[in-house]
Amino acid sequence: MNKTFIAAMDHSGGSTGGVLERYGQEYTEENKMDLVHAMRLRMVANSDFNQNNISHAILYRDTVERGMVPVLEQKGIRAILKIDSGCEDDGTLKDFDVAGMIEYAKLNRCVGTKMRSIVKQGELAEDILYQQFAIAQQISDNGLIPIVEPEVPIDHEDKENLERYLRNKIRKHLNRFNGSVILKLTLPDDPNLYKDLLLYNTVNKIVGLSGGYTTHEACRRLSQNEDMTASFSRALSEGLLVGQTDDEFNAQLSQNIADIVAAGNTP
Repeated sequence: MNKTFIAAMDHSGGSTGGVLERYGQEYTEENKMDLVHAMRLRMVANSDFNQNNISHAILYRDTVERGMVPVLEQKGIRAILKIDSGCEDDGTLKDFDVAGMIEYAKLNRCVGTKMRSIVKQGELAEDILYQQFAIAQQISDNGLIPIVEPEVPIDHEDKENLERYLRNKIRKHLNRFNGSVILKLTLPDDPNLYKDLLLYNTVNKIVGLSGGYTTHEACRRLSQNEDMTASFSRALSEGLLVGQTDDEFNAQLSQNIADIVAAGNTP
């Protein structure tokens, strides 16, 4: 069984502050990207951060420019590039240079891309998925594997019903999609809700996002979903602190990695 997961390490300038605050790291706007890169390098240096546990890592462009791709390759881990520029208020993607980001990914040995939208209301799901899959088709046509990520907030008041609605809309778009796509979805309230999407031969895999759940809760939910592995960010780095000794830091990260791998379910 291949239970490797995708490490999400793609915080942009807007979300990096929160990452550093949880890490216990003081920062300024001028040095925060330097500091979060140092944190990521410390994580990747862990002996359990390797191809036996982690298949890919999602990176922000700033991290790629700082030389992370060859560092990952030395550990047998392939890079995936975050290509979007954030979301509009309605959850759709802001305009960005799709062709330019595809070319940048290919030039920097990234094997895939990721785009995150936020599904806040059912009536917005169609526009979000239309946009995501149209761009995903362009990415796939250029030889990369796109990650389509229509995230449902974990605190949504009608999360279960919204997830069911989203699942049905995803089916519609998979019927028209040609190529290979990874679906990155919020861990559902109804276990195995998304399992039947794997019947589409265009779906490479389904990975769950932690979305703010604790490592324990994210792993509990993941373990309830057959044929799903993880693409965790906060749940991967939970408990890591800048003031920890290397032994303390590595012990915490190794435990997180072990818990995530154990919770994954693949055939």
